[in-house]
Amino acid sequence: MFSRIALVLSFQVFLCTLKFQPSEAQSWFKIGYWYYGSESPISDINSALYTHLICAFADVNTSSFELSVSSSNEHHFSTFTNTLKLKNPSITTLLSIGGYQNWTSIQSMITNVSSRKPFIQSSIRMARLYGFQGLDLFWTSIQTSSDADNLGQLFQEWRAAAKSEAETNSTLQELILTAVVRASPDLYPLESIKSNLNWIHVNAYDYHTPWKQNFTGAPSALYDPEGFIT
Repeated sequence: MFSRIALVLSFQVFLCTLKFQPSEAQSWFKIGYWYYGSESPISDINSALYTHLICAFADVNTSSFELSVSSSNEHHFSTFTNTLKLKNPSITTLLSIGGYQNWTSIQSMITNVSSRKPFIQSSIRMARLYGFQGLDLFWTSIQTSSDADNLGQLFQEWRAAAKSEAETNSTLQELILTAVVRASPDLYPLESIKSNLNWIHVNAYDYHTPWKQNFTGAPSALYDPEGFIT
């Protein structure tokens, strides 16, 4: 479904670089995360330096499985895109979901379709409400083959919903869908990632085992949806 993509090491808050490799052309993406708990105001970000910026993090409600943001932080999310576009009208913004505090809720959410559906619907609704052009899932506590299967189903259902939403309203561009993953390819539903996500962010730091096992011994960790690069 998507063009061939390779991702270079991504760090939360700090700049990362993405090399996008469609068959007809090559270009570089410069991507960063901004965390709402950061002391740096959104207005201070030099958005001209980036092609994509990601606002982190929206939460997953533990009972309804819908996305939520606290009332005290809602203004960060609602103003993020418009503030950045004042300096760089071509910037693409994404809303990141989860982070390090929301893993249990996300694991519960992915377990069955009845909990995935409100997550998917609310994530698309929130992205549109705040003017984001894409969504990013930050959940790296995958442990079992069952987790992988459920995550693959989520990605498939998420993409189908995003596609349907854009087809229903022809004025909307289909949302970008991305995810943060650990640098352990055997843990992940690679076929679903290749078919349903635009790219992934490889969480390739804080590893202490050999590079050939974790793909983290070099300054950059590359991912190709046709298979992890070795």
